[in-house]
Amino acid sequence: MLNKPTWPLLSLNKRRNQINTNPDYQRPSVWTKSQKQLLIDSILHDYDIPKIYLHEIEKGKFNVVDGQQRIRAIWSFYDDKYPIAKDADDINGYVVANKKYSELDPEVSDLIDTYNLDLVVLDNKSEDEIREMFLRLQNGTSLKAQEKRNAIPGNMRNFVKSVANHDFFYKVDFKDSRFTYDLIAAQMCLLTLQGRIVNIKDKDLNDMYWNNTAFDENCQQAKTIWRILDYLDKMFPEKSPELKRYSVISLYLLIMDLMPNYDINDRQEDLRNWFIEFEKIRIQDKEKEAEDQNPVLVLYQRWISNSSDTVDSLTYRHKILKEDLLDKVKNLPLKDSKRNFDDAQRQVIYRRDNGICQMCGKNVNGMIGKLIILCLGEKVEKLK
Repeated sequence: MLNKPTWPLLSLNKRRNQINTNPDYQRPSVWTKSQKQLLIDSILHDYDIPKIYLHEIEKGKFNVVDGQQRIRAIWSFYDDKYPIAKDADDINGYVVANKKYSELDPEVSDLIDTYNLDLVVLDNKSEDEIREMFLRLQNGTSLKAQEKRNAIPGNMRNFVKSVANHDFFYKVDFKDSRFTYDLIAAQMCLLTLQGRIVNIKDKDLNDMYWNNTAFDENCQQAKTIWRILDYLDKMFPEKSPELKRYSVISLYLLIMDLMPNYDINDRQEDLRNWFIEFEKIRIQDKEKEAEDQNPVLVLYQRWISNSSDTVDSLTYRHKILKEDLLDKVKNLPLKDSKRNFDDAQRQVIYRRDNGICQMCGKNVNGMIGKLIILCLGEKVEKLK
């Protein structure tokens, strides 16, 4: 059911405790001062401004579906948080340029107080219907992809938000601006659901949200996500400058790979020290002259600087990190000692032994990571 009342701005200002401008599907305040000033100028000139959509959740209590930026701009102007633009024209002979609300002549402030704001009030709507309407109303605006996903109904959206509230995110070195934590949490979820390295771009995340509206938060993949984040949280007991957006995803992938295959219990401190040292060396290497730089680190730098959410970037970064970890962190045994060596282990063994097979003494030919010779007496086995 729709109700279309008209409220004067003074009434809107007095109802602050009745209006929630930040339901969980809304984005944070992003308007600039100039955008807010333009809105006030439109009101002073009695121009039409778009309707405000409210959802009446109970009698006299509302969530903002569309128009929260406008409402916040109006309230902050009433609070003298910003002035009218410096180049604003006079209104009915009164100077308004660079004046705050409390500094306006009564005749001008009355124009603001009595300006009629058109509203659409929704009631008897389900939460999913409200989210769908929010997405429709935002179509064509400058919402970021994760802000749109935040309004998608269903269990996956709710689960991602709970993941983004994990204590580990208090340790990272980037802000949660415009649902950045939700974005990283969604990428973690997608990698875990797929169980392998895949693209984690916006389209892939959108598909995950829509295809998992009935996601079971008690499923095995969900438990794996929490287990990895708990490990990372212990790995970094305090906020760390090394935890950038790209490195958080790479570390998540690394633990996701190591946890089922290696005995990393109680090795959080060793892994943290290794990663901090890796980042220190990477940063130092970046400052060197091109001819003196480590080509492996140059490649790593390239993959964190461009298209960091593609399968190629994630794969190469993971290989570099895993190989370095296995080389630097000692006594990290496989859970199954009989299993074959993986690519990263082969590369570490090759470099450690200078390309010489330790069982037969022969020189190992071929590309690093593609070929290693294991000898069993007279038998030579080639693994790819």
